[in-house]
Amino acid sequence: MKTYLIRRLLLFVPTFFGVSVFIFVMLHTIPGDYATSLMVADEEGGATFTQEDLDRVRDKLGLTGSYPVQYARWLGNFFTGDFGTSWSNRRPVLDRMLPRIFVSFELGVLAVAIAITTGILMGVTAAVRRDTWVDYLFRSASMSLQAMPGFWLALMTIVMLVTVFQWIPPISFASLWDDPVRNISVLLLPAFLTGLRSTAEILRMTRSSVLEVLHEDYVRTADSKGLPRRQVLFAHVLRNALLPVTTLAGFEVVFLMSGQIILEQIFNIPGIGKLFIQAVAARDYPVIQGVVMFISGVVLLANLVVDVMYAWLDPRIRYT
Repeated sequence: MKTYLIRRLLLFVPTFFGVSVFIFVMLHTIPGDYATSLMVADEEGGATFTQEDLDRVRDKLGLTGSYPVQYARWLGNFFTGDFGTSWSNRRPVLDRMLPRIFVSFELGVLAVAIAITTGILMGVTAAVRRDTWVDYLFRSASMSLQAMPGFWLALMTIVMLVTVFQWIPPISFASLWDDPVRNISVLLLPAFLTGLRSTAEILRMTRSSVLEVLHEDYVRTADSKGLPRRQVLFAHVLRNALLPVTTLAGFEVVFLMSGQIILEQIFNIPGIGKLFIQAVAARDYPVIQGVVMFISGVVLLANLVVDVMYAWLDPRIRYT
């Protein structure tokens, strides 16, 4: 296991390198020049600029030199912990990202907890009560939730709360350390809506896996010994049924932890997703690159955790 973990961690380096090349090339080959647009905006306000002024701005933004030189300079700073300086407000990128990462992490943890807990419980219930009204209800709800875009569901939920209950969800965000009650009250609804689609996916996968395991010989043996049904389900069936569910949950965790861009915008949550939208609108390349690299790290780490979970759930799996 130790050798496998070291090998996987070493693979992070070429993966990060590939992602960094891709995002750098995409950002620096799109039409337009941030320095030129910045100077033109100043000129429209009444100022004028010369080529020397433009060169000075480009030098401050780190846009001097060829693309390989700019990339090497940015990558070298990145691996020393310097993500660069935000073009839009001249603050270090890392200082802008860290508080927002914590907010997105908090929202993601709530959404993941809701999705995994609800999805597994409903999936097991649907499997045990196969072809009953409970099973049909859960499966119908699952397919309906999968068909609804997350942003549409969020907007319709807000409209319903306002028109039917005359209640507006709180949007004035407060830090967990300053006002925990306010913080949870703001994050609970978007976390629930974020986790709904993942709940539907996990529900369907859990139901299919549990139904397959229920027909295994060792389950029938446990039933014939007179073990309580609850013990058979949770000690014998569920643990073996969780292998494919773990794979799906790993992908859902990545989505929930880093793919909440639209919901953060709708509910005015100052997370990493909202920062990404602001950076794209401002063409703030250092912030965009920092956010993309962070999301890539979340994806790689989640995949590693899923692989380790396999060996914990099934002792027959060994990594060499």
